[in-house]
Amino acid sequence: MKKIYELLARCRFNLFGLSFYIRAFNDQKGGDRVYIQVSYIDKCRISGKEETWSGRKWYLSEHMADDEIVKTAYAACKTAVEHEIMEGFKVDGKVVFNPHVSFEALLSITDQEVKREPILTV
Repeated sequence: MKKIYELLARCRFNLFGLSFYIRAFNDQKGGDRVYIQVSYIDKCRISGKEETWSGRKWYLSEHMADDEIVKTAYAACKTAVEHEIMEGFKVDGKVVFNPHVSFEALLSITDQEVKREPILTV
């Protein structure tokens, strides 16, 4: 863990005035597995109150090289930003790509694809 903490202490990520914190934790439930998680403080889009938000857990292999750990930290930051983009993009005031909609709900409409007429070439 010490090596992971030292590596992550060297990593910084700031975007649009937000500071993202990249930390490693020991998951006691997962058999002492180590994971990286990104968190940041921002206003809730619903309540307007400042809250701490945490991204998903990125589990690390005990055999990961330093390069893999740093690149996993990068992937964690990138995914957190993509999540915010999905929540922030709206059409007619509604979140179109809501990351909080269950996959089961998405499956129920998956057959509603938009298709174009083929372009005929001569």
